[in-house]
Amino acid sequence: MRLLCASLMCCFSTLAVSDQPELEWCLDDFPNRHSYPEQGAPYGPTVDFMQELAKRADIRIRFSPNTPFSRCLRMMQQGRTDLMTSLNTSQDRQQFMHLIPYDHARPEVLYLRKDAADIWSVSELNTLHLMVIRGYTYNAAVLNMVAQHGQTIEVDSLESGLTMLLLGRADVLLAPAQSSRNLIQSNSRYHNQFKTASLTFQLSEPRFVHLGLSKKSPHAPLKPRLSEAIESMVADDLIHRYFHGAPALADQ
Repeated sequence: MRLLCASLMCCFSTLAVSDQPELEWCLDDFPNRHSYPEQGAPYGPTVDFMQELAKRADIRIRFSPNTPFSRCLRMMQQGRTDLMTSLNTSQDRQQFMHLIPYDHARPEVLYLRKDAADIWSVSELNTLHLMVIRGYTYNAAVLNMVAQHGQTIEVDSLESGLTMLLLGRADVLLAPAQSSRNLIQSNSRYHNQFKTASLTFQLSEPRFVHLGLSKKSPHAPLKPRLSEAIESMVADDLIHRYFHGAPALADQ
C-alpha cells in the first residue's frame, strides 16, 4: 500500500511538471549579465530573473544554445524560439514580438580612446568618424543625430566597435553605457584604454527594458501570465535586487 501511494505521488508530480508550458529563452554570452560558459549552464543576474519569472508564471524555461543576438531576433521573427530579454522597443520589433517592460532604460554614451581630445558638442562630434552598432535600437533623439552625421561607420557588435576604437580605426563609439562598461571590465585588453565623452544624451521621454515574447510562438497566449508575473516582481523590488545591486545592466 505504501509503495502504491509513493508511485501515485510520483505520477502526479510528473504530470504536474509536464503540464507546465516550456518556453525557450534565446540568449548569448554577455558577461556580467548572463554568462554562457562552454561547459555548464548559463548564470548571472538575468538568469536569476528568468528563473524567478518562470516560478511566478508557472512555466519552465529552456536555454537555447549560445546564439548571437541578431540570430535570436531572426528566430523570434520566425517563431523558432519564444523569449528574449533586455530589449529596447522599436516599430519593427513590435511587429513580431510582444514587448513586456520590466526596467528603466538608460541613455547611450560616447566612448573615446583615453588619449583623445574630449567632445563637448555635436559640432565637435561631426568632425569625427563615429561608429554605431548594427542591430542596436538607439533612442529617437540619438538616431536623429546619427542620421545627420556625415562620417558614420556601422560595426557588427559592441566588441568589434571597442576593438576598432582601440586600434584607432575610428574616433568615437556610440554605445549602451552599462553593457560597454561590463565588457570593458571583463576584458583586460580594454582596461584603462577608453573614456566617455562629456557630450551626453538625455532621454526625451522614459524608455524601458523589455522581455520579448514571439508573436509566432505557440506560447504567445501566455503574455498576460508573463506580464502579471513581471508586475509582481517589480512590486517586490526584485528588479533592483537583480540588476542594480551589482553594476547596472543595459538594454539592446
